[in-house]
Amino acid sequence: MPPKETPKKPATVISRPPISDSSLLYIPLDAVEGFKERIETGIDWTSIALATRHHRSKRQKDEIPTVTFSQALQNKIKKSILNGFLDETSSLSLDEHWELLLPITLWDVAKFANEEGQICFHSINCITENIDKLIKKAVKFGNRELLKKELRQVSILRVNDSEMTELDSGLAEFTKLVTLNLCGNFIGDIDTSVLPPGLRTLELQCNWITQTLTFAEHLPVDLLHLGLARNLLTNDSLEGLPRLPHQLTVLDLSENDIYDLYAVLEALGRLPYLKALSLAGNPCSVCMGYAPITIWRLPRLSWLDSREVLSTDRPTDGFEPHPDDVRSSYFNFTIFRIMSAPQPPKPEKGAVTTFHVELELPLLDATRRQFLMFRRNESLREMQPPPEDEPWPKMPSVIADSKIGIESSDEASSHESDVYKHLTTKNSREICHFTTFESNRVQWNKLMNFQEPVIRIFCPDLTALRDTFRTIVTLRLVYSVTTSGKQAKDKKSVTAMKAGSSEQRVVLATIKCVLQTPDWSQPSQHFHWDDSLGTSEAIHWGDGDLSVLQYNLVPPKATKGKSDADPASSARQAFPENLTCHFGFGIDTIRF
Repeated sequence: MPPKETPKKPATVISRPPISDSSLLYIPLDAVEGFKERIETGIDWTSIALATRHHRSKRQKDEIPTVTFSQALQNKIKKSILNGFLDETSSLSLDEHWELLLPITLWDVAKFANEEGQICFHSINCITENIDKLIKKAVKFGNRELLKKELRQVSILRVNDSEMTELDSGLAEFTKLVTLNLCGNFIGDIDTSVLPPGLRTLELQCNWITQTLTFAEHLPVDLLHLGLARNLLTNDSLEGLPRLPHQLTVLDLSENDIYDLYAVLEALGRLPYLKALSLAGNPCSVCMGYAPITIWRLPRLSWLDSREVLSTDRPTDGFEPHPDDVRSSYFNFTIFRIMSAPQPPKPEKGAVTTFHVELELPLLDATRRQFLMFRRNESLREMQPPPEDEPWPKMPSVIADSKIGIESSDEASSHESDVYKHLTTKNSREICHFTTFESNRVQWNKLMNFQEPVIRIFCPDLTALRDTFRTIVTLRLVYSVTTSGKQAKDKKSVTAMKAGSSEQRVVLATIKCVLQTPDWSQPSQHFHWDDSLGTSEAIHWGDGDLSVLQYNLVPPKATKGKSDADPASSARQAFPENLTCHFGFGIDTIRF
């Protein structure tokens, strides 16, 4: 008899809220004046995001003078160690520069410069590789002109961070260039007529390029690597991508503003030798179907966003993405565990004590966006009027609350047992326009676990979701005491409290998480914080998985007659003495 065929397991059905093009959260062109600025008020950006925003705003606000390639190169040389060896007006010979000034400069940088100073020194002197060999050869023959000639024969040239605005014929003199780095300038367009024909790598990251049509098909035919990260490319900039050199194998389009995934993949599908692609940091890279759709549409791709594409990453036969997979996703926040929170005092009769986590995500708050678009309030805080039959309750002022919060956080670090004595009353009539999301509430325990995911937010606005991962989000661990006039039947149930209840709370910890660009190969990015760090900033755990850690609540007991510890118990972590929190942030991606 033939073997019985095992029925195939049906594919998991993904539930999605119904959305349409009209429901996507695009900001209208005729939005209220100052809308964008008010939206971004209070957003704490990461250092990389701040640097990028500063670079863009400088070009927008300031009148940048025209600086050609030749001028930018000379300005960079004047700041580098090459200047003394090329300066014909110098009173010192080449030997004196080599024997005296150069060693002193290198020694000063190595011994006295801080880390930032050393980075700046390297950036200024990275014009080419093996710059010391070029200098040594010129010193050997005592010929400054030889150094100028040798400099124009290098295969690698870097003229970055020089406020260059355009290329000129001076670049054509570098006939043997293989790698050209022009990152961090203000270049808006590329004059391909001055590019060396043998160029293989062209790096144009962090410039002012808004389109590729005018230069794409005129680039050197043997170009293999093109870097266009951190420019101003959008969906309207994709027209020139199919005209890029067909030999191109590496293309970096990361950290731009490309929203339509299908549009960019359609253009790149015409590059037959493309092996490595980076789209991370674009709005399209945070959609639910980003990785599988990209790998499916570009089957020759071996690397995506600096991650090797494995056979298990490739979609199975019959893969058909849902239309909403390219224009929406979910933001997930998970609390893996909270440990060693100080035990609260026994509550009064009729009171319920709980712990929960508050998370501020203003960029994902659609309600706040709509509120700001149509109102011109100086403050984002409103107060509801009291019911007609109920007097207005006396609540502590916001200033008083903030002062108490500061005092309590100071005392909490030195007197843990006193932290619960600084409860403040929550104003139930205050509306904060949903910028803060709350987790479920749990009872105190040495190790507190929360439901997974704690917070799950549907995001049809991919730009807001992308920008959220460029910010520093704030978490607060909150202890609450809820009381009511009448005691509920179930004393232990949080939801059993009747209307008219009042809540007092205290913040045990305020934690800052510097989010990273989402990695499609990782389900989430993890953070560790404990109060022994002496800072509110959590530690990013890299690719480590905090969810798999296990802890011993009780120190393991040594078994008589056995010297080796139990392998199961030895795999567990020692329980921390300090207040410790483990969190995770991620987005939903289709996996196989």
